[in-house]
Amino acid sequence: MAGVVGGEEELEEFYVRYYVGHKGKFGHEFLEFEFRSNGMLRYANNSNYKNDTMIRKEVYITPAVLKECRRIILESEI
Repeated sequence: MAGVVGGEEELEEFYVRYYVGHKGKFGHEFLEFEFRSNGMLRYANNSNYKNDTMIRKEVYITPAVLKECRRIILESEI
């Protein structure tokens, strides 16, 4: 879980990747989220519907947001 070091909260190693996709009429379409313990959140959305291009985004989230994501995942017993 979490510990306190020098007044700052430190999270254990944490990694979650969520992927859902299929291959169909428009090719390989998918949606993906990836959370890392350093706060990086990666997002990818690939849809070839009407010749759309792949969307990729990377952001850093705060420790509080990462802690809440971890809590939601643990509570859901995924």
